Amino acid sequence: MTLPLSSSPALEHLSAAALADRLSGNTELVLLDLREEGVFARGHLFLAASMPLSRLELRVRSTVPRLDTPIVLIADTSADTQLAAQRLSRGGYTQLAVLDGGNAAWTAAGYRLFSGIYVPSKAFGEAVEHANHTPRVTVDEVRAAMRKGDTMSKGEKPCHVDSRPLSEFRDFSLPGASDCPGAELVLRAPAAAQGRPIIVNCAGRTRSIIGAQSLINAGVPNPVYALENGTMGWHLSGYELRHGAEELLALPDDAELGNARQRARALAQGLGVRWIDAATLQAMLAERQQTTYCFDVRLPEDYAAGHLPGFANAPGGQLVQSTDFYAPVRNARMVLFDTLGVQAPMTAHWLRQMGWEVAVLESSLNGNAESGWPPPHLLHGPAPTPAVEGAELAALLRHPQTLLIDCDDSRGYRRSHLREARFLTRSRIAQLADPQYQGRTMVFTSEDGLLAQFAAADAAALGLRAAHIKGGTRAAAAAVGRSGELHLLCDTDDAWYSPYQLDTGRKQAMRDYISWETGLLERLQDEPGVRFDVHVARAAGGA
Repeated sequence: MTLPLSSSPALEHLSAAALADRLSGNTELVLLDLREEGVFARGHLFLAASMPLSRLELRVRSTVPRLDTPIVLIADTSADTQLAAQRLSRGGYTQLAVLDGGNAAWTAAGYRLFSGIYVPSKAFGEAVEHANHTPRVTVDEVRAAMRKGDTMSKGEKPCHVDSRPLSEFRDFSLPGASDCPGAELVLRAPAAAQGRPIIVNCAGRTRSIIGAQSLINAGVPNPVYALENGTMGWHLSGYELRHGAEELLALPDDAELGNARQRARALAQGLGVRWIDAATLQAMLAERQQTTYCFDVRLPEDYAAGHLPGFANAPGGQLVQSTDFYAPVRNARMVLFDTLGVQAPMTAHWLRQMGWEVAVLESSLNGNAESGWPPPHLLHGPAPTPAVEGAELAALLRHPQTLLIDCDDSRGYRRSHLREARFLTRSRIAQLADPQYQGRTMVFTSEDGLLAQFAAADAAALGLRAAHIKGGTRAAAAAVGRSGELHLLCDTDDAWYSPYQLDTGRKQAMRDYISWETGLLERLQDEPGVRFDVHVARAAGGA
């Protein structure tokens, strides 16, 4: 992102060897890769978190809460690291460093880069399967059982559950499966299965493995299996996926809830997870030397209905699946909360094995709850630009000099966007200074309008005539309508596209993805900072 630069704060310069040494230590450190997520996914440091410069103001304060946390910036250009340092310094961050030479210097020093996203969690899933030999079934075995009306154990029809969030489950799922996001499995699946075998799947491998092993670790007596390669394996075998399903496994009765709570607590305590009270939490938060993340690990709808002040929503299965997204500060600690005593300890027992210091808050909402979603915690607000109402936008679009620009996630743009909107990620706004755009009015939009305000401010700083839509795409859609026609002003490398989201080559991409996941464990040899300590359990059902 090339924008006018003011004087930059002093940056500590780290060599690759110096950074590797710090990663092996016990002090807090966060590696922020400033490139767009799609570029990040091509190759990055194992412990780096994707923090695109284009979204820095929106994300960094909530994920790096302590202003004196040591931050190492990684980018392809010194201009980007300088701009990030300016913004972070303006927001109050005081310990800023840069990896000299970026990723190229890291590899030149003999260290590895890793492709993909959420790599630490993906690699952990492979480590769990390797250590536990997590029982699995193939697509062909499941299909054969479906044809016969029974399955691989005692002729009983299995309980088939998908461990992804309901939003992903709606997009595609296996015929006959019900949704049960990862941290909910020990809570909901045993009652639904009623002694039958349980098969767990996700879109690929990680959440299938972690989900199945969660049930096994907790001592659920049913035979439990992970579906090998999840819905990717199903699709590659030539079978159709279901779309639009909504079945979420129900909560159990009080007796089953008591069983689930007992299993989860015993498991987590056996791995060294501790329970704390509100006074201990306040003492932790008062400490200035360590970051304390506070996460409510329940489902989003439960969180929105009422949550403790200061707790962010991170559904347990997703927190384990993408720790670098929710909690990028290395050697920080986490405090988890739920209202039923199951999701938090089940999540904690995995985080503990990943090397985190983690505790469970023993508390209840007790009338102290906040409802809805907290406002975003911004690094700083955007410089003011004119705001356009939806009705006004409809009139502006009739003028040929108006250029409507959607700067949000390109995956969302491809699904649906405002009529006549062009896609341009914020990191490439400088290209609008081209003579072909001279004299035009740039109107920026994003889904909720916030990112668009920053993009409009960037354009105005370049001397362009810029505005943003008040309330964003959601607010303007009724006035101008939506479209699926694509008008791309730049590459869509702002985001990582899963194989399911590709227009072409989907099956080969799935094969490549599965090979990538299964190859991660071997690549972890001698990687600095990896601290997995996998608990080995025996399948209670004899699977």
